[in-house]
Amino acid sequence: MPSTLFNFDYKTVAAVTDVGKKRDNNEDALLLLDKFGCYVISDGMGGGSAGEIASSTVVTYIRNAMTAAPMLPESRRERFSEAVYAAHKDILAYAGKKNYSSMGATLAAILLNPWESDKADFYHAGDSRIYRLRKKRLQCLTTDHTVGNASGLSEHQMPPGMSGLLSNAVGISNGFFITDTQVDLCAGDIFLICSDGLYRQIPEDRIIADLSRISDLKQILNSWVALANDAGGIDNFSGILIRFNSIPDKYVPTEDEIRQDSIPNAGGNDAGDSDAVTII
Repeated sequence: MPSTLFNFDYKTVAAVTDVGKKRDNNEDALLLLDKFGCYVISDGMGGGSAGEIASSTVVTYIRNAMTAAPMLPESRRERFSEAVYAAHKDILAYAGKKNYSSMGATLAAILLNPWESDKADFYHAGDSRIYRLRKKRLQCLTTDHTVGNASGLSEHQMPPGMSGLLSNAVGISNGFFITDTQVDLCAGDIFLICSDGLYRQIPEDRIIADLSRISDLKQILNSWVALANDAGGIDNFSGILIRFNSIPDKYVPTEDEIRQDSIPNAGGNDAGDSDAVTII
């Protein structure tokens, strides 16, 4: 079993989260499970404790699921999705109990493949984003789940109060879904997972310039936090940077591992069972 694959020194990872200057609390939650190849940002909505609880519920379910999941690609995908949908149900139940009308959280996550080191799965809901810098070209690999995008309108065409309004998030009462996309990884790629507090405050040209010329990823993130706060710090700010310095050889699974990976929930129970934390 390739349990040590993600320990290999082929990638560099850094993360930061900051409350900003205008908010009293940080509704962003960040999960960095480097040894498990799992990286998540969730931005809570609903205000006050509701947003904090929603985002922390999302990352808690994912953490519990991924640290217990076997290093089998399909099993990991199943566990991840099950964890998010279990979090969704828990947030809905909590919001109903507390009579919260808009409690929920975004999701932006990268899950590395333990067998195919040049591939990863992206999971997304809401308006947190995943970017890739490849050969000095920055590309947003997610599409915001907003009412405007769902209706085919640009945000500036939306009526007052509707611009940027989310059409999908973990915990919404109707129609929740996760987008799941597989992408290829190349040596030199840098991925940025972030909440809207980062991309709304840091210009893309600054992101490209810093990622292209500065090797210290933590230094970059800290400089962006300082830049945002110097300009007023209007929102919570969270980002994860992952640079792939090289791509290891692919793992060759045994016949037994291939067989196990084809069995639903191979290696344990689903993420909605007693290993997950329920909000009360």
